[in-house]
Amino acid sequence: MSAPSPVVPGLWRIELGVANAYLLESADGPILIDTGTPGSEAAILRALAARRHAPEAVRHIVVTHHHPDHAGALAALLDATGAEAYMHPLDAAEVRVGSGFRPYRPASGILNWALERVFIRPTPRRYTPAEVAREVADGDVLPGGLTAVHAPGHSAGQIALLWPEQGGVLIAADACSNLPVLTLSIIYEDLDVGRETLRRLGGLDFDAAVFGHGKPMVGRADERFRKAFGA
Repeated sequence: MSAPSPVVPGLWRIELGVANAYLLESADGPILIDTGTPGSEAAILRALAARRHAPEAVRHIVVTHHHPDHAGALAALLDATGAEAYMHPLDAAEVRVGSGFRPYRPASGILNWALERVFIRPTPRRYTPAEVAREVADGDVLPGGLTAVHAPGHSAGQIALLWPEQGGVLIAADACSNLPVLTLSIIYEDLDVGRETLRRLGGLDFDAAVFGHGKPMVGRADERFRKAFGA
């Protein structure tokens, strides 16, 4: 489960069961994107070792949003690596107190209501608080050449990331999912805002996309976003 798999050259997917984390190998060193649920740090450290990266080689951890399946192991990984964390200020405030969810509703449809009950409702609402040293805003360029794209809806402080290499790669976080097809995420704090976010993301240029939940999409991914969500 922890062995990283390649997406495009320089970007690796770390499957953590319920969610994905990503490893970007860049001129700024290895960059970790998201941290999984509490307890995922061991799997992530094994994935780093599989790529021959010592924990202390990781100087930057970018967390896309504050939900427990993305930020839950941040405190442990900051301790293990000595890295700095990067987040949008709205969700950084939640991570600093270990708060896993704001009020949300399932996306439309009976299936999403059922999936919320099975997969999300049992998720612990609290996790170990963690320090976020770097607050980022829409358009900020982060280490590794990643551009932060504020992507609210699923979570008010969610960010997606656009990497300009390899024809462009969108790290979509939970703006949507690819399980097994490109579709809405199960829950949103504000579904209308989430749909607008997806239209904006579809207006970007990227050949590949990766997701918090589901398999990578390689080849004309921006066109698939536009077909699914408009632009």
